[in-house]
Amino acid sequence: MLTQIELNAIADFAINNFDYDAKYEDDQFAVTIEGVRCYCERYNTHFRIEVGHEDNVVELPRH
Repeated sequence: MLTQIELNAIADFAINNFDYDAKYEDDQFAVTIEGVRCYCERYNTHFRIEVGHEDNVVELPRH
């Protein structure tokens, strides 16, 4: 199970990179953050991130 600190690191990375870096311009992509593989989907209002092989799903609002 991921700790709150690890989930915060993933959220910080997503907020600071997904809307601003051309590497993440697709509506669906995978990325490794802090050694954890994440599958991401971009929606108009938020990002949905499936974290690792666990059943952790994070939804982050888009700014």
